[in-house]
Amino acid sequence: MKKWIANGFALTALLAMASCSHGTWGDRTISSSKKRGDTYDYDQGPDKDSDLTYLFANTPNYRAFGSKVIGGKGEKFRWKFGPMWYRGRTGENEVKVFVIGQEGAQDENVSNRSFTGSTGTKMQKFLNHIGINQSYLFMNTFVYTITGQYSLFGEDAKNPTKVKQRDNLLWLAQNPDSIVVQHRHELFDTVVDQNKDLSLVIGVGTAGKDTAATYARHLGGKCSSSTVGRGGCFVKHNGKTIMFVGVPHPGGASPRNGGEDALKRLLGAFDKQAKTVLKAISSKKIKLSKDPGAKRASTSSKYKYGNASIPHMDFAFGTNWRMGEWGTTSNRRGSHTIQVFSKNGCYNNGAKEPNGRCSATKVDNIKYKNPVDKMTKAPKQMAKCDVPYESPKACTDAYMLYDHGPGFDFSELMLDWFHGIDWEAMGITQHMSFGPNGFYRGGLEDAEILVIADQFSHDDFFSGRAFTGEMGQRFQSFLDKSGKEYAIIRTLPVDSLDLSTAKRKEIINDKKVTEYRDALIEAVIEAGSVKQVIGVGEIAQDVAKKVAKDFGISYKGYSSSAVKKMSLTIIPRFDLPVHTRWWMGTSGDRAARGYRGSSSNPQYSGDYYKVYAPRWATKWKSGSMSSEEVKSYNAFKNQ
Repeated sequence: MKKWIANGFALTALLAMASCSHGTWGDRTISSSKKRGDTYDYDQGPDKDSDLTYLFANTPNYRAFGSKVIGGKGEKFRWKFGPMWYRGRTGENEVKVFVIGQEGAQDENVSNRSFTGSTGTKMQKFLNHIGINQSYLFMNTFVYTITGQYSLFGEDAKNPTKVKQRDNLLWLAQNPDSIVVQHRHELFDTVVDQNKDLSLVIGVGTAGKDTAATYARHLGGKCSSSTVGRGGCFVKHNGKTIMFVGVPHPGGASPRNGGEDALKRLLGAFDKQAKTVLKAISSKKIKLSKDPGAKRASTSSKYKYGNASIPHMDFAFGTNWRMGEWGTTSNRRGSHTIQVFSKNGCYNNGAKEPNGRCSATKVDNIKYKNPVDKMTKAPKQMAKCDVPYESPKACTDAYMLYDHGPGFDFSELMLDWFHGIDWEAMGITQHMSFGPNGFYRGGLEDAEILVIADQFSHDDFFSGRAFTGEMGQRFQSFLDKSGKEYAIIRTLPVDSLDLSTAKRKEIINDKKVTEYRDALIEAVIEAGSVKQVIGVGEIAQDVAKKVAKDFGISYKGYSSSAVKKMSLTIIPRFDLPVHTRWWMGTSGDRAARGYRGSSSNPQYSGDYYKVYAPRWATKWKSGSMSSEEVKSYNAFKNQ
């Protein structure tokens, strides 16, 4: 067998990885010079047998329960892109600060993590200020996005119908008899009980402060939303003191919501609460050590309000890098699609002005070729209790089927590949602020079949894994029938679909690109027991043939036309990151790249990508309430 030595790495030494362990966050630190940490870092998700994993998979039926309690027309919760449960650390003794907000929005839907948009980056800066850059966890009042507001203002506050619906929403959000509150407190109890050093809870916005106060009372404290929002509230629990404090919602200071006066009040409130927390630490009212590599401000330091980028370690491997980079980086395009834009793009396709800023009045006419649904109903693999917009529920063991990630040894190899090439100089037009996409899918450590595949769709940009669009779903039927463990490596970790076949082939076969890809391939072969190499796609077949020859392994190739004749199935849940919604990896291609010009002669933009929920999933009925939800609703009716 031929041994490759690529880029100066002796891979045999590197691969003393035994099980290619995922490690814990405690093994890594974020220095002040590396604001997002290492790019190969990622969040593997909670342990599959953890209480949090089980509770996430037991989320109440927000749709049915919310409609019953709140009333009115339509649904209060945006459900087509599902919930977002957390961001941060989920293991034991990893959390010292717990942040509670209201709900997520489109950035959170794309990233499958809470607090990753504008509010998230602003709260990241607050945590950095108090010396916490790793040991935190974010959750929300609601795991689903709500339509409208939690509070009423102006004329709405005088409308009897809206006031009644608001009161009903407040009952759902804060009453101990509400199934939403009960489930939330189970999650919060788990977080508090498994983290002995947790000493600070921060409520963000009106809902976050209400929820923090409700939880403080649940722990036996005597706290109100107003005390949380002023000087804070201290609660003794299990022999430790926990401080509950609140800050305003950053969105309350937008030009639409109060303008300059509101901004001044918000800046003052953040500065005051930063000093309040730091004084509680310095006076030893709470024990809160700063994180390794973090800097803590003094009690007299003025808080500089703004954004701080969110570490890569908070996101699943393969999440595009615009998530959490700096404020909001996506926007909804109707209820069933979300668009992500690059550092060079603009929110809602605002046109670029000569000064480089995004126009508030002019629009960049970005178009998309909408993908065609290849399924008209739920896949047979979904259980009766499952819903298409959530990951598998706990009625079956499928809720524990998800991919933690490649392992940090493999992750380093992959990111070395991405960083080692000047992709723009090679001719790649995807904006590099998105980072890489589609490195791998499957089990890298124990593969019997190694698949080397060309890129066929843009789904990998949103799924975080390779070969997940229609062609991957078709080829999966072959992999399922084989009954063997497999690993899939894409020929390039960047989007090249807009390029000619000749240009793609030139890049794929470039000497340096080949060296980096070979390093990863050798690592997979060394770690597993690969007995066959398969090439999928016209260019990938040549790559796979060479690999098979070099390692003395059998080879088989499949053209794109051959794959198109295979039956359509789904991407297995164990191949996808934690909390991947059920419809992802089904129904054919679910993503597209933006273009200008005509559909017959598109000029593809490297700055815009869009993900689409399939029609069968968007038409899903809310279903009936469980017996526990009915009991909770009866408590609401009888109050």
